[in-house]
Amino acid sequence: MIVVDGVAMVDVREAAELSRRTPETIRRWVWSGRVHSVKNGNKLFVRRDDVADADGGPADEATVTLREWARLLPKNGDAAGISARDLVLQDRDARAGR
Repeated sequence: MIVVDGVAMVDVREAAELSRRTPETIRRWVWSGRVHSVKNGNKLFVRRDDVADADGGPADEATVTLREWARLLPKNGDAAGISARDLVLQDRDARAGR
């Protein structure tokens, strides 16, 4: 991590670790304008806060694997006939407060 004009910057590899994404995803975010970047030599640096914002939450937020998430679903049979897609969309809506 480096500090540029009082702003904490991380390289692509560190940003990938913070956001639990691949370095290629971070580069795509830069190319699409989702995060601001600064090039220093042959290294690309992004704002640490931008990585958290682009990821949709704090960079240190705990994540849940798909297997763990499936265990959290109700076991009472209410979900019979509902596709995995529907369950994911319902979960997203619940998290967004919709």
